[in-house]
Amino acid sequence: MLAILLAAQLAATPTPVKPQADEIVLVEPLPPGTISVTASREPVQRILSGTANSFIDNVLIDRLNLSQVKDYLTLVPSVAVAQTGPMGAQTQVRIRGAEANHTMTFIDGIDMTDPASSGEFRYETLLTAGVESIEVLRGPQSALWGSEAIGGVINITTTNPLGSRQGLFGEAEGGSLGTARLGLGATVSNSSGAGLSVQGAWLSSRGYNIAPGPGDRDGYDNLTLHAKGGVAIASNLTATLVLRHVSSNSKFDDFDYDAGVPLDAPLSTRTRQWAARGQIDLFLADRRWTHSLSVTHSSAANSNRDGGAFVNRSNGAREQYRYQSSFRFDTGALEHRVTAAVEHQDERFASIDADPDAFSNQRRSRAQTSAVGEYRLELADRLAAGIAVRRDWNNRFADATTARANASLKLAADLRLHGSWGSGIADPTFYDLYGFFPGFFIGNPNLKPERSTGWDVGLRWGNLTRYIDVTWYRARLNNEIISTFDPETFLSGVANASGRSRRQGIEVEGQIAIGSGLSLRGSYAWLDASQQQVAGGALVREVRRPRHSGSISTVYNHEHFQLAASAAITGARGDTDFARFVPVTLPAYTLVTLSGAWHITDQIDLTARIENALDARQVDVFAYRGPGLTAHGGIRFRL
Repeated sequence: MLAILLAAQLAATPTPVKPQADEIVLVEPLPPGTISVTASREPVQRILSGTANSFIDNVLIDRLNLSQVKDYLTLVPSVAVAQTGPMGAQTQVRIRGAEANHTMTFIDGIDMTDPASSGEFRYETLLTAGVESIEVLRGPQSALWGSEAIGGVINITTTNPLGSRQGLFGEAEGGSLGTARLGLGATVSNSSGAGLSVQGAWLSSRGYNIAPGPGDRDGYDNLTLHAKGGVAIASNLTATLVLRHVSSNSKFDDFDYDAGVPLDAPLSTRTRQWAARGQIDLFLADRRWTHSLSVTHSSAANSNRDGGAFVNRSNGAREQYRYQSSFRFDTGALEHRVTAAVEHQDERFASIDADPDAFSNQRRSRAQTSAVGEYRLELADRLAAGIAVRRDWNNRFADATTARANASLKLAADLRLHGSWGSGIADPTFYDLYGFFPGFFIGNPNLKPERSTGWDVGLRWGNLTRYIDVTWYRARLNNEIISTFDPETFLSGVANASGRSRRQGIEVEGQIAIGSGLSLRGSYAWLDASQQQVAGGALVREVRRPRHSGSISTVYNHEHFQLAASAAITGARGDTDFARFVPVTLPAYTLVTLSGAWHITDQIDLTARIENALDARQVDVFAYRGPGLTAHGGIRFRL
């Protein structure tokens, strides 16, 4: 139906509509990066949100030309990325020292966390093809978006159907480790507010053997298909649709617990992800009263194999139904906005083993209904504040209430004070509750959800393009789900810690334009994250969280070429030696990327890129080294 309407509208010319949807932005009334669609239930100016946030725009994404989104996240303060070996290996993202499954990830409004595994989003499967921008909100956001938004929210937006990139575009690239990627996309729109963007990307890498000595290479393949469209059905009624499919295959090795190193083995994981989102928006009372109705489906299937033989598979699916209404009104110089939303979510999980009689074979489900209320006020650009409350009714866990408050105050012409407070919640994953692998891991169905509260306060000087921002934050986590090990049975499991974990830190981020075509941005973060497993017991530093981290990146544009460089600095971190169960220290490293493009014509570029230009030894997980220096070259076009 939407495709028929889209075709009809591409030939018609009604009045363009200003978007009010909370995730799909079809028209940009302000420059990119000005509006945040996740810092509030309705779009809000980033500088007025009060929430600590970072924005990576299409300029930096295009100029660095990296193949995976995870590499851009290393440039954001307080975001730690841990990759277990070569491209395609498990990649975890932690914000402000929180757990990897404490980050909620949206792609064009779709919650992409994986219910079929650990409740994390599989960042190793996310290619940059078609990605227009990356926004990172730091701090608890559960009152707005629900479970798992304890550390923060990452919002990824793909090519805007009504944006400046119209026509056909694509790329082809080859490089070290037998890596190749191809991309092809097209965008079509008209002045009536109807548009369609489609793109496909393929990436393949032979990789390298993560185990010491001779053996097979641990390679990776990925095929991503994505489409986004919107249509103005009437002057006050719009419809949007997003479709996404990812198919990937990653090879990996076993682990030798006697020697404490990876053990060469022909193991692989095949992942399939499907997602769809449809939304209708109605605008009344001169667009001051908005209504939004959406339906979202996402599912994932993860299949493990040994030498081609099926071992086990986990399937997960999520359906979410949402209705939201927002009313905006003025009293004198104050602008008010009241938003109410009702959501219902169904999740399903299935575990299938090669042995039909295995105890790990199971099917589970759970459901949750939520109500959200938010109030915001703004006094021009001088003062903005908001408060939100959420109530979750869950059929598996105790009902929960979360809250959030934030404010932004203009102190002087270019100086702002911002701050936020929030509570967060993370439900145990299906794997935590019901996982069963004889001789290895047993789930715990008695787990309680993790709960967190945190606050931050900061000063920002400048504007959106030239600024420096310093933020101080603190957070605590109760009921943290921790790993357990029984030395008598050698079985692992999980339990809620009786102690309280603490996180605190400082974030510094800045950006400046230097002369014509040259811009520079940088960040630094200090983190103190400690875990207390038993109440009254010792505080132990959390693993794989660097105390010091930072980044610097620069972009230079010229009439005939463009250059970009970045350095992502990861400080020393603690980890655990899996063989001896003793703490170890992972050394600091810096990943330098050098990238350039030569404009052969106005429509064709030759590209070149060097990753890890200093050939640093990258170890994010004990005994698993990352790739060394690699070089890549290719061509891209825009028609």
